[in-house]
Amino acid sequence: MKVSIEHVEKTKGMMFKKTFYGVKLTVEFSEEEAQIIRDRKLKDVAIMERDVPVDVDADKFESRGLAKKAYTAATKGTHGNHFHLTIGRLLAGPDVYHFATPIEAKEYEQELREVLPNLKAYVMENEGIEQKTDSFEL
Repeated sequence: MKVSIEHVEKTKGMMFKKTFYGVKLTVEFSEEEAQIIRDRKLKDVAIMERDVPVDVDADKFESRGLAKKAYTAATKGTHGNHFHLTIGRLLAGPDVYHFATPIEAKEYEQELREVLPNLKAYVMENEGIEQKTDSFEL
């Protein structure tokens, strides 16, 4: 698994421009890791729970109708209707999550650096069981 973290900026608005500070996370899984994820159906496993990012209108996102939610799920997958960081989201390509200030983006990067080693261990532990039977004396 190869991890790349990059800080990006995004400006939004016509008259009153606002700058958002994002963290772009790219994870390249090895063929073995990708196969384990597919075989064990680990795509929906949440690595990190996240709220609605600051560059998305939370009220508008939450008030979407059922048809819009179904369309989003069909086009973007099951992770399209929430913002949690899942294995499937990382498998699909780079993930960019925006914040209002640079310090929040730096803190998020630090969280990622703490969580991602656990992801590697989690995927590899799901490979299989080495020993089928075990006996011991009490």
